[in-house]
Amino acid sequence: MFAVGGQSRPIEGTDGSSDDHPIIIPELSTNMFELYLSVAYGSWKPEGPTHDDVIDLLRFSNKFMSQKARDIAIHHLHEQRFRHKPYDLLALCLEFSITKFFVPAFQRLIEFRIRDIPGPMRKKLGFEVWNAFVDLKELLDEHRRIVACEEPPLIEHAACCTDNTACSIDWRQLWWNSMARFLLDGRNPQVFREAVDRFQELGSEIGRMNPECWKTLLQTVKKGTAFHLAYDLIEETAQQLSAALITEPDQMLTRAELDAFSSN
Repeated sequence: MFAVGGQSRPIEGTDGSSDDHPIIIPELSTNMFELYLSVAYGSWKPEGPTHDDVIDLLRFSNKFMSQKARDIAIHHLHEQRFRHKPYDLLALCLEFSITKFFVPAFQRLIEFRIRDIPGPMRKKLGFEVWNAFVDLKELLDEHRRIVACEEPPLIEHAACCTDNTACSIDWRQLWWNSMARFLLDGRNPQVFREAVDRFQELGSEIGRMNPECWKTLLQTVKKGTAFHLAYDLIEETAQQLSAALITEPDQMLTRAELDAFSSN
């Protein structure tokens, strides 16, 4: 009864009357129709849907208002999200109005260097997302430099620290020569978590610092209070973009729900 685009056109007035005269749906590709059958009957090929299949499911859902197809596609994308570049996921979120993984994808995008994002993808992200990304990168770079140049203060030395002055001087030098260098490395700047992992390995190279003072300061650094502010800013920016740019479609009714509604 149904046929996908490209097959023979039925005789006028007999659309859907028999298998010989199917209803033509030009917008529906063969793959989309097969995916629809997989959704309807819950039967998938052994290897499961490919990424292209998922995109076709989203297109099918948009065109024919299939909530189940949309839910399956979004679930699959979410399960496979770490296999895809964050800018690819953001582009899909914008194209198909998906909020589920917009925020985490934007958070991952921030870790990318601007030059590593392909030019065509910048256009897909749109002015608002790209502009917010670039502005935020500049702000975070400035914040990183401030944190790198200002070591956490050693408020109180341990009771067993016999030379407070030497301990403070070597703490300042240790911070600048290690943690600051990790954060500001021109060739390979470390994100905060990676920099801390390297920093805490310096336990045997703390100079005149008292070991107890070192342990106290290391715990302060690992809390990452300064960088939590940056993480909060990234999340807040992503949430604002999602709210401003994406409107999820209304929940689509199933066939059973439509039948129940029409019978009332």
